[in-house]
Amino acid sequence: MDTQIRGFRSAKTWAVAGSLILGCFMAALAPASAYAQDSSNLTKIRFVVSHRSALLSTLPTYIAEDNGLFKKHGISVEYISGSGGGSTLRLLSTGDVDMAEGGTPAAILAAHTDPNIELVEGWARSASVMVWIASKSSGITSPEGLSGKKLGYSKAGSASQWLAEESIHRAGVKNVSFVSVGGMGDNWTAVKGGIITAGWAMEPFLSEKIHNDNAVVVLDPSHYIKHYYLEGIAVNKKFAQKNTAAVKGLFMALDEAVAFIKANPEKAAEIGTRHYKSSKAVLLSGIKTYLKNDVWDMKIDTAAFNTVMKGMKDSGLIDKEIDMSKLVHQNYLPEHLRTPF
Repeated sequence: MDTQIRGFRSAKTWAVAGSLILGCFMAALAPASAYAQDSSNLTKIRFVVSHRSALLSTLPTYIAEDNGLFKKHGISVEYISGSGGGSTLRLLSTGDVDMAEGGTPAAILAAHTDPNIELVEGWARSASVMVWIASKSSGITSPEGLSGKKLGYSKAGSASQWLAEESIHRAGVKNVSFVSVGGMGDNWTAVKGGIITAGWAMEPFLSEKIHNDNAVVVLDPSHYIKHYYLEGIAVNKKFAQKNTAAVKGLFMALDEAVAFIKANPEKAAEIGTRHYKSSKAVLLSGIKTYLKNDVWDMKIDTAAFNTVMKGMKDSGLIDKEIDMSKLVHQNYLPEHLRTPF
């Protein structure tokens, strides 16, 4: 009797197990078809981002993509790599892209002069994003040691030129020369060749050189410039007005990606290794620095926009100050990211 009952229970158990396995198999298939259906309902945003695969400041875009945050907010994002400056922003005016992230001066100028473009947000909210590095063998460890020396920057009218000149001016260091050298790699080559004393650098290139090539930071603009935006995010006006919810969704996804980085810096660094040509250790070093300096804080910093605008006036890019309260369209941002001017 016992044997028969046990056999009966065993058969019943197998029947239940078979049903469960079949159910799990069918459930496993369901999400794939559901995602396929959801994907057809997503609003596509074509987003051009300057130097996306080279700069750690863009990490939240990868986190949002890899963690499904864009899909969560009803959008799909097609990323297009931009070269920076006005060329990146011009794609907005023609309608070739829907959103663009480029140098803040270029974004301000584009929104100020082109009725098809609206400025929405700043990005990389700290002057610490760009610093100047020298070789340890130079013996220089602070801006004071740069007197009588040469500092490199990228090109005339760039953020690197203004940050270098303005930081040195505010630091009160005299007799410093400024030389247009080009990109970060060109600047570091010029440093090692003795052509300049220090060149500009950003993450993850910065941590790479500190960890592996005896570089040392000799000028950090954030010590003298407290509010700054390295990049600006603008939209094609026609697209944004038609797809306001999608634009807001993108910013919500990026904000959630930033929260993920704050809560999981090591995991974020691990994800970063899929997209940057840097080790986890190097990326984690840069991430910790950025978190310390609130680089990814997405709440509008009105003073940062005004700092850039005044820098543009000092550099001759504009002849009079612009009312940034009218130029920045915060209606495309979630409420908690907005700040009154």
